[in-house]
Amino acid sequence: MWVVFRKSDGAVVGSTADSAIAVAKESALQEVIANLADAKNPNDFDAIEVKDREKLSRLAERATRRQAKVQTSKAGNLELVDDLAEPAVLAVSTNATQFHPIDKVPLIPGDGQSFLVVTLQKVDTSGKPMNRKTKDNEVIWLRTTNGSLREDKDQNPQEIRSLTLAAGTASFRIYSEPAKRLATVQMLTANPDLTISGLQVEFI
Repeated sequence: MWVVFRKSDGAVVGSTADSAIAVAKESALQEVIANLADAKNPNDFDAIEVKDREKLSRLAERATRRQAKVQTSKAGNLELVDDLAEPAVLAVSTNATQFHPIDKVPLIPGDGQSFLVVTLQKVDTSGKPMNRKTKDNEVIWLRTTNGSLREDKDQNPQEIRSLTLAAGTASFRIYSEPAKRLATVQMLTANPDLTISGLQVEFI
């Protein structure tokens, strides 16, 4: 079975049928590329032949569904690997010491100077921290209905609209307004497999 992939990122774009009849590499490339709507340059693609029956049984279906990729192994050889998305959750915690007695929303003084430190941690579905430097580095976009969002640093913290996870974690501050209000902080990411809840803070 030939698996065709894009050279730039190793993404699998298709494969030939798993057949006992031998197919030449060029024929496999032409067959798969002909069915791609975005294949402007055939030289952007290559193919790898997978003969390992055990690997085929594990990855053939995922390769067909483009849930696998081709990468270079430590030995310098091309190999087909699982690229199935990993569901994750962005856990949100704060350094709050006061909470509303009913819904446990964090409370800070509405004086325009007080702030709350918010810490984000990417975790898997079992709650285990995900801290890979090259994978757990999503950009998290932030919005708030009230107050201001700033960097988590003491010297002249600047207002921010987003932050990037570093090995799965990051932190920022929400500053209050000189008024009694409820602030809702919305968090967004381009990763569809990362679940994010958001946060509320009350200025009292």
